[in-house]
Amino acid sequence: MERLLASIEPFKGLPAPERRRLVQTAREKRYEKGETLFREGQSSDAVWIVKTGRVHLLKFLAEGKASTTCVMTPGEPFCCLPALDRGPYPVDAVAAEESVVIRIPAEAFHQAMQRSPQFAHETLCLFCSRLRQVEHKSCMVYESAEQRLAQVLLTLAKKFGRTIPLTRQELAEIAGTTHETAIRTLSRFGKQGLIRSSRGQTTILKPGELSNLRNNS
Repeated sequence: MERLLASIEPFKGLPAPERRRLVQTAREKRYEKGETLFREGQSSDAVWIVKTGRVHLLKFLAEGKASTTCVMTPGEPFCCLPALDRGPYPVDAVAAEESVVIRIPAEAFHQAMQRSPQFAHETLCLFCSRLRQVEHKSCMVYESAEQRLAQVLLTLAKKFGRTIPLTRQELAEIAGTTHETAIRTLSRFGKQGLIRSSRGQTTILKPGELSNLRNNS
C-alpha cells in the first residue's frame, strides 16, 4: 500500500514517515460489482483510493435517474474535500466492477495536511483539478448529445486509452443523456468510422475527427 501512495498525487508529496503513518491507519476492502461504498448524505469520514477495479460516483436526479459525475480508476483518490470539512458525501459511490478500495480515516488525512505543507499544496491542486472537471461537466448540459458523447469518449480515453471498457448505458449516464439517445449517437459515430463498438466497450478509431465533431457540432 505504501508503494501505491508513493506513486500517486497528492500522497507522493508526503515525507516517507508521514506516508507510513497513513498506511497504518488505512484499510483495504473488496467490493463486488454494484456494491455501494457510501451514499449521498452520509457523514464523510474517510478519503478513498481505488487500488483495483473501477468506482463510479453517482448523483441521482429527482426522477430517479443516475448521472455519473466521475469514473475513478486505479490510483485515483476521491472525496478528499468532504473528508476535510466532515460534511455529507455529495454523491453515491458504487463499484462498477469488482474493486479493491483503500479507506484512509479523515482525521489521519487532515493531520497529514497539517504536518506537511507540500502535501497540503498537492491536495489543494487536486481539489482545483476536480472543480474544473465539475465546472466543465456542468457546461455540457447546453451541448448536443453528439458533443457530450464525443467529449466523454475523449476524456475517458485519457484514463483507459483508445479502448474504453464501459457499456453504452454507462456512457449515457456520464454524458447525461438517455440510453436510447446514446445508442443512436454511438451507432452514427460507428457508421462514420469514428469508433468501433462491441459488447461492453468502445474503441476510438479517429480521435482527431471526434475532437472536431466535439468542437463544431
